[in-house]
Amino acid sequence: MDWEEPRPLGPATHQFTSSPIDQFTDSQNLKSGISLDIIYALYILDVMTNAKTRQEAAVEALREAIVDGAYTPGQRLRQQELAQRYGCSVIPVREALHQLAAEGFVVLDPQRGARVAAFDGRTLEEIFEVRMVLERLAVQRAAARMTPEAAERTRRILAAMDRPTLSPGDWVRLDWEFHDSLCACAAQEFLRKTISTLRRQMEPYLRLDLAKVGTIELGRREHRRIFQACVRQDSAAAGRHIAAHLQRTIRGFLRYLRSRAKAA
Repeated sequence: MDWEEPRPLGPATHQFTSSPIDQFTDSQNLKSGISLDIIYALYILDVMTNAKTRQEAAVEALREAIVDGAYTPGQRLRQQELAQRYGCSVIPVREALHQLAAEGFVVLDPQRGARVAAFDGRTLEEIFEVRMVLERLAVQRAAARMTPEAAERTRRILAAMDRPTLSPGDWVRLDWEFHDSLCACAAQEFLRKTISTLRRQMEPYLRLDLAKVGTIELGRREHRRIFQACVRQDSAAAGRHIAAHLQRTIRGFLRYLRSRAKAA
């Protein structure tokens, strides 16, 4: 999916004409016999829930911006600028950065502040190696459990990937949908989420120059081999094909990174 400007997170859920506590201490609440202690506790809970919602929205918006390439590996992330861009205060942005740091998308440095995670070639290779082990397991189990409905869903994704006018963003999105569709067939949600996190960490790099990482036509052929093995419920063949596909991808990717380093 092509990058779109993130929508503002929007104002707080509650709009107040005077003091925020007035909403909870209106005449109706007081007449109903609710004590001020209970009213205040409800107010605090409401504020905390709204702050949680803003933090989650900030996490989602910033994560998608990084994945879609709006912020490139190594780029500085300034809290005040992010708060202005997403229409919220600095607090949910700060919490969002800490969460994204735990997920591996952001690096927090006491001296330099926050920046988008930038991996060297060896780290990227390790991420791919871990993903290959996990995804091979997932695809082997998916092959054993492939249903007609899952096969049809995956077939539609492959058909969409055959369109000749795909943009790099569309290809990355559909490629993720293909791999995730197979992982879903394994019926192991923790495994699926772990693979998804590893892949999302790689996407900013894939978007740097997709054409130089590997050819789309080769990717189409490899996807079809993986899918056909799953439809035949040939777990061994599906595992071999997914491993070869990911090995080819990382080799091409590392060659590209080395060429960029020499040109710099």
